[in-house]
Amino acid sequence: MIVVVPSLVAVLFLVSSVVVGRLADRQVARRAAVACASAATVLAVALPWSGGFVPFSPSGRGSGPAFAVLPEGTARLVVVATCAAGLLVVAMSPLASHPPATLARILRLLAVSCGFVAVRHQAVAVVLWALSSWLVWAELRGHEDRPERLDRLFAVYHLPGVLLLGVGTVLSATGWRTAGGVLVVIAIMTRFAVVPLHSWYPRFVERAPLGVVVVFATAPFGLLTQLDLPVQLARDLALLGGLTAVVAAVFGVVQTEARRALAFLTMSQTGLVMCGLGGSSEAVSGAVLTWEASALAVSGLAMTLAALEARRGTLSLRVPSGNFARTPRLAVAFLLCGLATVGFPLSLGFAGGHLLIHGSVTGSPAVWLALAGAVGVNGMTVMRCFFALFAGSRTHSGERDLVPLETYALTIAIGALLVGGLFPLVP
Repeated sequence: MIVVVPSLVAVLFLVSSVVVGRLADRQVARRAAVACASAATVLAVALPWSGGFVPFSPSGRGSGPAFAVLPEGTARLVVVATCAAGLLVVAMSPLASHPPATLARILRLLAVSCGFVAVRHQAVAVVLWALSSWLVWAELRGHEDRPERLDRLFAVYHLPGVLLLGVGTVLSATGWRTAGGVLVVIAIMTRFAVVPLHSWYPRFVERAPLGVVVVFATAPFGLLTQLDLPVQLARDLALLGGLTAVVAAVFGVVQTEARRALAFLTMSQTGLVMCGLGGSSEAVSGAVLTWEASALAVSGLAMTLAALEARRGTLSLRVPSGNFARTPRLAVAFLLCGLATVGFPLSLGFAGGHLLIHGSVTGSPAVWLALAGAVGVNGMTVMRCFFALFAGSRTHSGERDLVPLETYALTIAIGALLVGGLFPLVP
């Protein structure tokens, strides 16, 4: 199955990445990337809904590939959220840490994200999964000044993950469904930093450009909505996701560095989504809405953090060091994105979290209590970061508030989170 609109969006991202990568001026490159992401978002949102997949054969006799004008339901929501998150990332990427080559890789990662929805084939999904990992590894390898050789750590985890996904897909297609499913689950656990295969992720968030971190985290979600695992394996993966949500939330609230707190907060949100995907239909709908909210809210939170870090330097949570009165728009954007991440009422995250937790009640009371606890602790992490970074100090280091380009992207993202909370599109 080939879907036309996400295919066009993917081509737009690819062509724009070539243009952006050849630009020498960083400001011009960022503006070009923002224009591309804006056009992709408009293309994904503005076209009318279809009544469903519309397959047809180019020859008219039933042979050849099947095409569809637009994705429907979950797939369409994934494309829209991916484009909006991409707009936020490229608009708020600091120029110092995101040169044109890095912005070009971010656009290619966005193209891969749309590719998971554009082409419905297991072999293509494996290739795209490997391609996204290779793009990130190439970016990390370009930063040889980093003391920990992050590219090696990344390869140690993700090269086996890609191989396991490929072998598992082949085994599942040849009748060894259980054995193949186990390998696919291990690959998913590695990619999404599910406990206990998570130790690479905090270092990745600490050292890599945050724009790359955000886009890589959202890239393969379109594949997760298409997985066909045995029921027991799906439940096991959901339980591991719930465990990750709780463990990461506990670790996140005690961190003393802002980036590490962000890493564990993101892990916890990913765990919540994976827990819902293995539950009832209501929980699955909640998981999709939670991912939508996370794609926008966590992106906003991370990129606001990146913008503040570019202005102030390394951010510590040990001692409050911010001044709300000097950067009010930046502070409010951070707070709104953080609250939407943890499901504050009247936001899209609240709608997703409600469905996710309510849908888990029928499965196990223990899982329900664990998810509710993880959400509560994540809220504590957000507020702790907010007060440490934007309150508690009368001094001001001279950092400026949001610039127009950053305000433009955050307004779209926060507006979508608030409107989505009032009128959630449940798949």
